Amino acid sequence: MKVIWISAFALGLVLIGAGTARATDQPLAGRIIVLDPGHQLGNSNPKFAKQLAQTKFNGAIVKSCNTSGTATNAGFPESTLNWRIAKNLRRMLQAQGATVVLTRDANSREQWGPCVWDRAGIANAARADAMISIHADGGPAGGRGFYVIQAAKIKGWTDDVVAADRRLTADMIAGMSAAGAPPSTYISGQRWISREQSTLNFSDVPTVIVEVGNMRNKLDAALMSTPAGQRDYARWLLAGIDRFFE
Repeated sequence: MKVIWISAFALGLVLIGAGTARATDQPLAGRIIVLDPGHQLGNSNPKFAKQLAQTKFNGAIVKSCNTSGTATNAGFPESTLNWRIAKNLRRMLQAQGATVVLTRDANSREQWGPCVWDRAGIANAARADAMISIHADGGPAGGRGFYVIQAAKIKGWTDDVVAADRRLTADMIAGMSAAGAPPSTYISGQRWISREQSTLNFSDVPTVIVEVGNMRNKLDAALMSTPAGQRDYARWLLAGIDRFFE
């Protein structure tokens, strides 16, 4: 019988190599990522009008708890699109080792909210490495494509995290574009800096709002309305997230 001796040094190299392979398979291991599927199907339910009418000052203006969002011309709701994209993206992130937290646990006419400040609070409490708020626009019908909303610098509100927000925005734009996401034809550079978004202003962790496309545009709406298209949006978002954590 032939005996093969492996030195401790060589064995160490083998084990290091194995560890590297596992790390490559799980590039987001140890990361906590919060996904915020914008709105909620029940936000349009009149019985929740009182809850949704709550307001808070967000560092710039007073805004309400939440809204119903937009829809395609055929009536496909934004809240449902956001929810389906988030579920696809959660599976993709978990496959890369990330711990994923959702800001809502269903898409139902019998549920409302949570309020946008509570959604930011979920990410803060989780000490998330990043929060991605998933939305879709109701813009001009002739315009299509994604863009990213980034917080403006507001003293005492966003100044502690705005630099990280800026980097997350840049990486989401670059990563999604490289992966094939159609860029916005009506928001210059795919970046909108806003002082008025409560989700951003209440957050203490790197956070962006991604408008994945325009629900009023025929081409975007067709993509949004199919399971394959919803997976594409999740894949494009994943590319941006991966770039941020590279």
